[in-house]
Amino acid sequence: MSEEQIAFHVSYASVESPAGDDPTATASDLLRSERVLAASRGFDGEEAVYLIPVTESGDVVALDADDRLRFDLNVIALQQIFEKAGLTLHLGEPDDALEEVDQELDEEFGAAFEQLDDPAAASEDLGGFGMPDSGDDDGFAVEPVRVAEFSRRGPWGARITAQLTGVDVDYVEAGTWSLYRYATGQSHGAVSSGSADEPIIEVNLPQHGEVWVEVTAGGCTGMFWPNIQRFTEPVLDLEAIAVPESAEVYRRMLLEADGAGDELRGLRLGDALDIEAATRACAPEALGGTAGETERIRAFVAAFGVPATLVTAGIDGDAAGRRFSARGWPRTVADLAVGGITEVTALTRRERPLARAARFLRERPTLGAAIGVAELTAGIAATRTRSGAVRGLGALMIVDAIVDLAIWVRRSRQR
Repeated sequence: MSEEQIAFHVSYASVESPAGDDPTATASDLLRSERVLAASRGFDGEEAVYLIPVTESGDVVALDADDRLRFDLNVIALQQIFEKAGLTLHLGEPDDALEEVDQELDEEFGAAFEQLDDPAAASEDLGGFGMPDSGDDDGFAVEPVRVAEFSRRGPWGARITAQLTGVDVDYVEAGTWSLYRYATGQSHGAVSSGSADEPIIEVNLPQHGEVWVEVTAGGCTGMFWPNIQRFTEPVLDLEAIAVPESAEVYRRMLLEADGAGDELRGLRLGDALDIEAATRACAPEALGGTAGETERIRAFVAAFGVPATLVTAGIDGDAAGRRFSARGWPRTVADLAVGGITEVTALTRRERPLARAARFLRERPTLGAAIGVAELTAGIAATRTRSGAVRGLGALMIVDAIVDLAIWVRRSRQR
């Protein structure tokens, strides 16, 4: 068997019935009769969706009578089999067909695309080309998406996220993990101060559609849809395949069709991620994947070590915490200064000497204020010396002491 035959990609194909009835049963029978290593993805409206393995040369991967891989059925032949059964199989297009489509699009819309590329083009000249009129804004309203961000960040990021998105952000802690919970309809990115905050696991829970998860670590971001392969089922009986190598190819194809495994390994989290549990949360239920829509999301997040109580708080939204609101950047910066080192330190580093000292002083604002007074006194004394450098240092000490005293006064009032 050549390397070209072994290498194949999984194509998402759709089967359409001109009569408008459910084509799933007939389509599955046709694929089963040809012993194609295919899988059904479900039925939506008038189309059934399938996963079909195709080699680079356009051959469909199937089994022969002895359960060994065969590559003598090409895509066009498979489409013709479906046509004879009164169905339409949409499975890619030959290169010449794609070029023909590109040419037709260019002839029909070429001028419009050029106008879109022209920065001087007036918006009113684009009517009828997918641009909404000024009076139709309500038809393009974006529904808010509930977001749950799990990370090692302290409250500082919740303050900034609230200011950036303009919505309230709830902050909840559990051990060395934290949760930012909010709802927004605008695009946004997770704020981070560095690798100590990672991984940042952002669960997006839309009102309609599939839940998706963005995981950021080491400068890389992986996208995951744990439920997209939930109901994927093999067309052939895996257990009935006599050749173990063929069965393994089929099983791996079904488990790796969404690319979740490669994405997870690309994050390079090592022991910080239970990659088997995360992969199982994305795998088809028919192949031993986690059962249940919400349960799969929970299992995927838990695979990163997030405590179960925090996962529940993020997904169900039933845990109380601190709430931060947008207050304007000047006020936000002032709040960050009052929060100090304690709030900006990653939760995994709170027991380091500097963070412990800051926490010790924060719990004793009178002592902190006394240190500020001592610094102010030393600064005043330094400004009365003959050395210009010492006087400059003294001025800086005075400014720093005044700011510290203002912060300690604020903290005392918050106690």
